[in-house]
This record gives sequence, structure tokens and C-alpha cells, in this order.
Amino acid sequence: MIQTDLYSFSFRQGTLVPWCKSCGAESFYKDGKSSDWQQLYKCRRCGFRFVWRSDLPHKRFFSNVISFAVEMYTTCVGISLRTLAKLMGKLGFSVSYECIRQWVLQDKTSHFVDDKVDNAKTWHCDETYIKIKGKGYWLWIVYCAETRQVLAWHISQTHLLKDAIAVLQKARLRMNGARPEKIVTDGLWQYETAIKKVMGWHWTEQKVRYVKDSGIGKNSFVERVNKEVKRRFRWFGSFQALQSAEAFFRLFFSNFNRRTTLARQTRAS
Repeated sequence: MIQTDLYSFSFRQGTLVPWCKSCGAESFYKDGKSSDWQQLYKCRRCGFRFVWRSDLPHKRFFSNVISFAVEMYTTCVGISLRTLAKLMGKLGFSVSYECIRQWVLQDKTSHFVDDKVDNAKTWHCDETYIKIKGKGYWLWIVYCAETRQVLAWHISQTHLLKDAIAVLQKARLRMNGARPEKIVTDGLWQYETAIKKVMGWHWTEQKVRYVKDSGIGKNSFVERVNKEVKRRFRWFGSFQALQSAEAFFRLFFSNFNRRTTLARQTRAS
């Protein structure tokens, strides 16, 4: 009996071990080719034959394996691509560090931009300094206090008004064009003009609370996000290309939002 099943190889009991879907055995071997020249595998215990096909086109591994590797790389402090490749090898997956790097750059499991937020009433805006190929860049972040999610982020080499406008426009797009009730900043003057242009507000205390000293804790929400970014970024020292930095932060913030959503749902239940 031959079966073509997308889930013949899957996670089981929290591990990354391929197993036979028919009997659950983890012992199998290659057993010829199918009629369409796909590799056939046969279970040593029950003799079940199946084709191992990924659920992603032109990929050798399943999406859950790729998601596991990408999430490990973006969330675990002190893990490099080479170290992660060795870890995947110990788990039974022969993959090179260059392959994992391509997974990070071409990741299709992140839906950060597509997720819309409707109940973001309070925004916290801040920026932090990073290095890409030895040069200084700024990472702009807009954080929602109600949903505990990063609404938008933006990387720029300058620290100008246009950059503040860009990140606020991304955040508003994420909210389907809606405007928040309040915006908390760290006192940077660029936000004043940017908010006027993007939101159409007058600079009043009723609409925007202008926090000049974030150390007091008034802007602590987004400061905690910055600390987590710095903690993970410290092990890199510097990205080698802007494309790599954008791919990393896209996945980093996507995983960050996913974790906060799951934590909020767990507390609610």
C-alpha cells in the first residue's frame, strides 16, 4: 500500500522525530520510487509505504520544521546559524546553516503585515539604535498597550521627520486607517509634526501625552520591547546587510506578537 500524505512526518510529543502515520514507528528506509518519480519510504515495523512530500512547494522539509528553526533563531538568545544547524542535526534533520539563513530570508509563515488590529487605543512610540554592516541605523517601533503587540516598525539610517511619519503610517495601516485615542512618545520632537501630518491632530494634552523622561515608566511598555530587541541583538553585534536585518525583525516581531497573543488567551481562559 502506497500513501501520499503531507503529514506522514510531523511533530510528536514535542519532539522533531519523523514517524510512520500507520503504526507510529520511527524506523523506516528508502524503498524505490513512485510512478511520478517521488522517493518512497517503507516502515520497518508494519511495511507501510508512503511518499514524503512537504506541504510547502519546492521545500524538502515541512512547514512546522521550518517554523521551528526560524522561531529558534529569532527568539533564543546566543544561538547562531551554525549552532542551530548542529542542533537540527541532533534532532534528526540534516540541514546546513546556509539553508536556515534562506528560510529566515524567505520565510512565508510570518503574517505580521496582514494581521489587522481594531482595539489599539493607546500607542507607545520609541526608537532604538542598531548597527548594520558597521553603520548606525535606527529601529522605530509603535507598540499597542491594549493588545501588547508591536503595531509597526521601521528601519532607517536617518533620525528625521520622514522616518517618524513612515512608522506612524504603517501603524495606522495596520489599524485599517483608524486613529488611536492617545499616543505616548519619548519626547522626540519629530513625533509632534509627524502626528499632525498622519493623524490630523492638533498638539494638545487631550490627544497626546508628551513624555520626556521614559525612565519614569510612562513609556515602559515599548521600552521593554526595546530591551528584548537589544538582548537578542547583542549576540549579533551587527547585521551584514539591510535585507538580513529586515528579515530578522519581521520574524522577531511576528513571533513576539504570536507569543503575547497566546499568553493573553491563556490568561483569559
